[in-house]
Amino acid sequence: MPQTRVRTLRRAAEIIGGEQRLALYLGVTPSHLALWIRSAADTPDAVFLRAVDIVLEHELTELSSKPQTLASTPSSS
Repeated sequence: MPQTRVRTLRRAAEIIGGEQRLALYLGVTPSHLALWIRSAADTPDAVFLRAVDIVLEHELTELSSKPQTLASTPSSS
């Protein structure tokens, strides 16, 4: 299984509070999630995409809560 899927599942579990909670959120058994996280079975696309949504939503929230800084460039005269 591609490492991207494994990393995404691990990150989603970290964000949501652990593998048990992620399995519940995704509507899958903890044993299936454990197999996918350990690359012992292929993650269904629908499950992977829901995990991507968790990670993206979290990252977007983090970005929007940080102050925006504009790179200042010296003005040329």
